[in-house]
Amino acid sequence: MPARRRGLPAAPLLLGLLLLCFSAIPGREAEKAGVCPQLQADLNCTQECHSDAQCASNLKCCQAGCATICHLPNEKQGSCPQVNTDFPQLGLCQNQCEVDSQCPGLLKCCYNGCGKVSCVTPVL
Repeated sequence: MPARRRGLPAAPLLLGLLLLCFSAIPGREAEKAGVCPQLQADLNCTQECHSDAQCASNLKCCQAGCATICHLPNEKQGSCPQVNTDFPQLGLCQNQCEVDSQCPGLLKCCYNGCGKVSCVTPVL
């Protein structure tokens, strides 16, 4: 009479170990929702994170010049247009928003020419 095998069959066990190892590879963590805003450069080049998984709650790992920091993501796609600071901008020089969700439609909350933020059409 053949001996009965105990425990899990070898193939599913090996597959489980392989999946566990693959998920532990840096950079393979699930990306969090939202998109990183355009951040001011951090001249200290601080590397606070390497992936979204290293950031608390809904914060994302975002580029800030040579640095990476955990930051609240924007909710809308596209990036903020480049601002030409050589010429003064027309309009109100006051903060109009803090995050994308405060802007109507597809508009994003971006820095304007006078050092404040306002709702503008993003560059897609």
